[in-house]
Amino acid sequence: MIRFLVAIVVFLGTTVASAAEPSGDALFAKHCATCHGTDGEGGGPAASAMKVTMPNLRSLAKRNGGVFPRDAVAAYIDGRENAASHGDRLMPVWGDFLERPEDKGSDAPVQARIDALVKFIERLQYR
Repeated sequence: MIRFLVAIVVFLGTTVASAAEPSGDALFAKHCATCHGTDGEGGGPAASAMKVTMPNLRSLAKRNGGVFPRDAVAAYIDGRENAASHGDRLMPVWGDFLERPEDKGSDAPVQARIDALVKFIERLQYR
């Protein structure tokens, strides 16, 4: 009986863990590190093939008077409402890529994924 209960607990724990949203770390590794590098400094394996220099994401706060520009970073990652005044977009519209069929038209899960990425990038900032 105890083995049975342990098996159920392990199964439920694995099921819940697999259904959980990926962390900002995992999302960054999957979607951003190829260009921005695992450290966020712009030296990812695809960076040398780009026509522009990848920005150092670790210095965003430093370049913004010491304040991390959370809303601007979130809007740029999302990209679905890119303002024309900002010129050409140099990276993919991740808001579209981060949407999944199981979201069923709700934008909340996409925003949660973007927020996880923003929090991760904020943790990368130079101190």
